[in-house]
Amino acid sequence: MAKLNEEDITSLFDQLVSENVLVYGPHQSVECEADGYPLEFKVCDHLNKKPHTVDAKLGATFDKARKWGPGSDLYLPDERLILGQMNDTHDLALNLFCVDRPQLLMVTRDSYQRQYDPLALDDFKAALEVLRLFPSMYIIYNCSEAGGCSRMHKHLQGLKGPPNAFEYMIRASKENLAVPFRYFTYHFDKTLRAASSSDVLDVYRMLLDRSRDALGVGPGDVCPHNIALWDDQLIVIPRRRGFYEGASANAGGMMGCVWVPDEKQMNEWKRIGFTKVLQELGVPSM
Repeated sequence: MAKLNEEDITSLFDQLVSENVLVYGPHQSVECEADGYPLEFKVCDHLNKKPHTVDAKLGATFDKARKWGPGSDLYLPDERLILGQMNDTHDLALNLFCVDRPQLLMVTRDSYQRQYDPLALDDFKAALEVLRLFPSMYIIYNCSEAGGCSRMHKHLQGLKGPPNAFEYMIRASKENLAVPFRYFTYHFDKTLRAASSSDVLDVYRMLLDRSRDALGVGPGDVCPHNIALWDDQLIVIPRRRGFYEGASANAGGMMGCVWVPDEKQMNEWKRIGFTKVLQELGVPSM
């Protein structure tokens, strides 16, 4: 893959936004707390165009575009979205529906790989390469619909770091701080950028086993979860559901940054209770 830098990618991102290829726009930021756990809601009107469930249809403009392969439910309306290939296993691309500027996808080139499967060695090779190329980004994975995914073709995402609640979560794992849901962390002696993909995979499998225990699912069953890779930490969050009443979250939302298309959805969180939503989406910690 040709050497990439964030400045050039951001310039391409801006061009594609100006041509209405990418869906991106301003957002309103609202900061809240769930019994001390920090939450930021980003109210983004443009996300009304984004599918929020696996069976949701795209608008006519996108629906006419080619898909990312014969087994894919991801659309590719412009070839310029693809920034390059990683290890012959993944395409690195700009995300079609964005809150961050820019926002990345790591899409498996095998379009039949599925989002309900755990991450494999090739996925971590791609994720760590992105972390090395773009130190300001963190990586998330939403495993299965219950983990908050909206497309089934296997993909990871690169977002602007740090995750909103990252520092709080790390402190809470060492101190007596309240987090509404269970999660598992691992601290690498050096940054993830210096770690080997095989070492990260081994740690992930260990934390995934803990998530299976927390959810009560067997080794042959789907284990809904989120992961986040940032700095020197791997975080795994077991998930029970993707939606609770009118509220939902992906990995970024569980880590304190919730994207919603309108204030109505944010008000649903308020109505139910921020802590209650996080407990229902994850595994309650209390």
